[in-house]
Amino acid sequence: MPKSIGAALSLTLALFIAFVASTTSTVHATSTTSTVHATSTTITVTDDNGTVVTLPSTPHRLISLAPNVTEIFYALGLGKDVVGDSSYSDYPAAAKKLPVVINYTTLAQEKLLSLKPDLIVAADIVPQATIAKLRSLHQIVLVTNPHDIGGILRDLTIVGKATGASTQASTLVASLQARINRVKNAVAKTKGRPTVFYELDPTLYTVGPGSFVDSLITLAGGKNIVAGANPYPQLSKEKLFAANPDDYVLGDATGGRVTPAAVAARPGFSTLNAVTAHHVYSFDDNLASRPGPRIVDGLEKLAVLIHPALFR
Repeated sequence: MPKSIGAALSLTLALFIAFVASTTSTVHATSTTSTVHATSTTITVTDDNGTVVTLPSTPHRLISLAPNVTEIFYALGLGKDVVGDSSYSDYPAAAKKLPVVINYTTLAQEKLLSLKPDLIVAADIVPQATIAKLRSLHQIVLVTNPHDIGGILRDLTIVGKATGASTQASTLVASLQARINRVKNAVAKTKGRPTVFYELDPTLYTVGPGSFVDSLITLAGGKNIVAGANPYPQLSKEKLFAANPDDYVLGDATGGRVTPAAVAARPGFSTLNAVTAHHVYSFDDNLASRPGPRIVDGLEKLAVLIHPALFR
């Protein structure tokens, strides 16, 4: 074989090998990139019950099984993705127009399944049996169960991550924390802690340690007159009169059910310090007992009622 032909064949062979190597390398790189991309879309969070919840991609069909969860969705700007909620989801107004899939604890299972949710978020009020049933039907369920205001902020972060709204959640949490800090700093300037009774109904059911409202009263610079291990005890009239609170907050005032005038008209109540000082206040209980982002609204409003001079 002439040297010129041999050289040409050698060059051709070298180019062919280089081409194959280049092609193989390109295919391998593309395959690796695809795998990383698929993995990066998977979202994994751990809910308040310690359950690891994994979503294959960002969910766009959301169902809320509790009012506080509905408020979390809307506060994160996810209202357009919510396809169903609970019978008591009354805020914001748009939530009242959505299909209801649960009436307190009674689930409309077929209705829920027909909405084809990507993610269902529940609260602790939803029976564990209901959650287990939904998971057995291959539904992805995340459970919120905060025990204090810090837990609520943590749930905003968890739900934000699960729904692809981490940026919105971070912004919201920072804003809420700043508002909490402003209240704490303001009440720290006063030595006095007015005593407070929080009425849940006219039979004197109230809030004690372990309830959200009790923690808010403390953060707002007040002192709950109720002690003990029961977060929702019923106080006797005698104990209420013995404690003689400085402030009387009506958590049962929503919808005009109970008014300050009605309290003052109860037998013997006109002698209470809170009544004689006109410190009986109507209050929206949803702002204090519903563990969602509006809990900070409740804190601010309670602080103004208990320490009005600090927030003028």
